[in-house]
Amino acid sequence: MRARLVTLLAALAVSAAIAACAAPAPGRPGAAPAPGTPAASSSAPATADDPKAVLPGVDLEGLSPEQQRAVAEFALDEFCYCGCPHTVSSCLHEHKSCAHAPRMAGQAVRLARGGATKADILRQVTAYYAAFDRRAQLTVADFGPPLGDAAAPITLVEFSDFTCPYCRAFRPQLEAFVEKHAGRVKLYYKPFPIESHPNSGEAAQAGEWARGKGFFWQMHDRLFEGQHALGVDDLAAHAAALGGDADDLRAALADGRFRARIEASQAEARNAGLKGTPTLFMNGRLLTDLSEDGLEQALRDEEEWLQHRGWAHD
Repeated sequence: MRARLVTLLAALAVSAAIAACAAPAPGRPGAAPAPGTPAASSSAPATADDPKAVLPGVDLEGLSPEQQRAVAEFALDEFCYCGCPHTVSSCLHEHKSCAHAPRMAGQAVRLARGGATKADILRQVTAYYAAFDRRAQLTVADFGPPLGDAAAPITLVEFSDFTCPYCRAFRPQLEAFVEKHAGRVKLYYKPFPIESHPNSGEAAQAGEWARGKGFFWQMHDRLFEGQHALGVDDLAAHAAALGGDADDLRAALADGRFRARIEASQAEARNAGLKGTPTLFMNGRLLTDLSEDGLEQALRDEEEWLQHRGWAHD
């Protein structure tokens, strides 16, 4: 009996010592108050009724009260991807060095601004992070040269249609992004002509013909700049203006020598999740936020993922 009592007392002493080592020293951040010390603050935790308190440092400008609340509810419920056991809101408050919480909050703001509900935000943010482990295998070897530095570590693949007004509007932003991040990203263009668009198939074939002749990007620019004049005669004129053989392009269009190549590109895009044009992939990740801020976040996250072979934990 005495031996058991001695053993029990020893175990209690060890437990006390471990607890003492684990507890922060008084006066340090997170330290438990000394006995009898009053609590530092009696204020209640922030709630979705006060989005600015939930989201310190996050720009909520332009959001309606309902949109702000949706972002706040997301931040209070969703855990941060920095690896800490905290929600996005808690991480914004407690981990000033964390890069993920501000990015996640900013992403939620952009989604809310586009009309997303809290459920929509959660679904889309979850899909964004899940894409890092679910990457499409896209063929680019025969679709060069890329725009930008061919040695850049991050590959963008755009599926696009020369007759698509959305592709035309996105083009300057995307090319500026590649230029801004020279040495970090490169861009491959792959054709996805929309069958219901007049001359889309012919324009895509003209692009692939020019690729084989060594002046794809020059033809790419002309096709987008003149997308309201893309009949066979117009395409032949574009080829001649760039120093190409207009008759050879006419023959290529007539015999359809590039159709199988384009159809394979379309099938690959559909299998990878394309829903419309333009569709952009970054190292095989399907990107759904093509805003300037969305592309910047995607690039920073991709570089972190490559550097650490996963997320850098806070």
